[in-house]
Amino acid sequence: MSNLLSGQWKSYYQMPCLPESIERTLSCAAVRYYAFLCREMNVRSATELQYSLAEIAQDTRIKDHKTLAKARRELEAARLVECRQVPPGIYAHIMLNHRGDPMPAPKGRKGIRRYSPRENDKETSRVKALRSLPASAEASLPRTKSADCRTHGNTEHWKREDRYVCQQCHPNPNSFRPPTASEVGF
Repeated sequence: MSNLLSGQWKSYYQMPCLPESIERTLSCAAVRYYAFLCREMNVRSATELQYSLAEIAQDTRIKDHKTLAKARRELEAARLVECRQVPPGIYAHIMLNHRGDPMPAPKGRKGIRRYSPRENDKETSRVKALRSLPASAEASLPRTKSADCRTHGNTEHWKREDRYVCQQCHPNPNSFRPPTASEVGF
């Protein structure tokens, strides 16, 4: 709280007041999406924001990917945001000013927030995927544990016959499983 009062924290952008004509045409999901982008633009001090569908869904609490796509199209039609898909499942949002031109970055900043997956997100999605498997499929997966390898140090080991072997030295041929829709971001 003291940082806010002392002026060390600087608000680069204010959430614009939308004209009533635009506000009436936007759905509730589009307004939530736009408010999320405005907040992140201020927090990250960036006018180009790259987010995955999973991150947007988590922060806006809009779980349906079709609703997110519809809200994104509404924002583009209202000339509030320009969007482009970077790799699949990740969108770059370029914030526009009241004339429909891209907003400039704050002085002395690049103004781009690039997407980078977090390690803990990968781990939780892997754990969720294993929990969602049926019991018969889970039993067929090889048992794994964390152990020391002479070459790689502490890594994951999987059980081959009656002993555990290093996953990096000896990749498990049975461990491939196609990603689920929730892991991809839908």
